[in-house]
Amino acid sequence: MISVEDIRKSFGPLEVIKGVSFNVSQGEVVCIIGPSGSGKSTILRCINGLETYNSGAITFDGIKIDPGDKSIVNVRTQLSMVFQRFNLFPHRTALENVIEGPVQVKREKKADAMERGRELLDKVGLSGKLDAYPGSLSGGQQQRVAIARALAMRPKAILFDEPTSALDPELVGEVLSVMRDLANEGMTMVVVTHEMGFAREVADRVLFLESGVIMEEGSASELLRNPKHERTKDFLHRVINPLE
Repeated sequence: MISVEDIRKSFGPLEVIKGVSFNVSQGEVVCIIGPSGSGKSTILRCINGLETYNSGAITFDGIKIDPGDKSIVNVRTQLSMVFQRFNLFPHRTALENVIEGPVQVKREKKADAMERGRELLDKVGLSGKLDAYPGSLSGGQQQRVAIARALAMRPKAILFDEPTSALDPELVGEVLSVMRDLANEGMTMVVVTHEMGFAREVADRVLFLESGVIMEEGSASELLRNPKHERTKDFLHRVINPLE
């Protein structure tokens, strides 16, 4: 469903992605892990067409990702993205945030979009917060609204860019629970995360990114329990045992 072939991306003289390649099959959950600044979020932004890339090729469901081509609008209706900082409209209620895409982009009838929006907010455990504004919601609740908003577009796949990193630790579980349910339902997902427990439990494959290069990849159980590369071992040790 998603093909990334030898992608390179520079910001001025700084090359941040240095020839990254991987594929994601339909229904697969791929987690990308690695230290801050390794290029993880940039890869997701390139897949979604939010960033251009210098060379290589990215395709989604057979369509080449080209931010300058009008086809990118159609791609984004099928490839949703959930951001680290929620990115909700502060002056719109939870339900209004969820229906914005279907009504404005897909031209769905407002009544139909509202009905599905209510269903999705119920799905993420927020049926009592339809009329709440983002400022009155906790971080975990805002992120669950953002996931409902992504689902409202009926996407074929969802990209998650460190969806729990801006949350208080006690709120992380409620967001991961929603994501776990989506994975169990067969949603294709690419997740940039520091939550190793989630990756171990849910991911089909894990990619370890370091300095813009995939140092190691493998099944979640293989890579997270028995990494081969010394840098992967060191990273996992520091993440799992931060006080040692």
